[in-house]
Amino acid sequence: MKNIDGIYKVDMLGPFGWEHFSTAFIHDGEYRSASAEHFTHGTYAAEDHGFQMEGNLTQHADHRPLFGRKDIKELPIKFIGRIDVDVIDGEARVTDGSRHSLRFRLNRLPSLN
Repeated sequence: MKNIDGIYKVDMLGPFGWEHFSTAFIHDGEYRSASAEHFTHGTYAAEDHGFQMEGNLTQHADHRPLFGRKDIKELPIKFIGRIDVDVIDGEARVTDGSRHSLRFRLNRLPSLN
């Protein structure tokens, strides 16, 4: 597995361009991200230039529903992306058959070491 451990700034492609969405912590196969409106926990795999994460996204604010689902607080999601040096670019979908998808870009932040 490719070593992509680190802290990432997560941006989401919205109607007005790329918007900051959350901060993600990727380490040893575990994926965690959070913002004032949600948190996500799951597992990931990275090989060559491919990235795949599966987890649960919990919405805890009414500001803006994700994946068009304001009625459900916890959503099972899958993110598939491509790794290019310190950037992971891809698309996330709800795994319950929803037709909605969102485009995300993760940019690795400088190391604290």
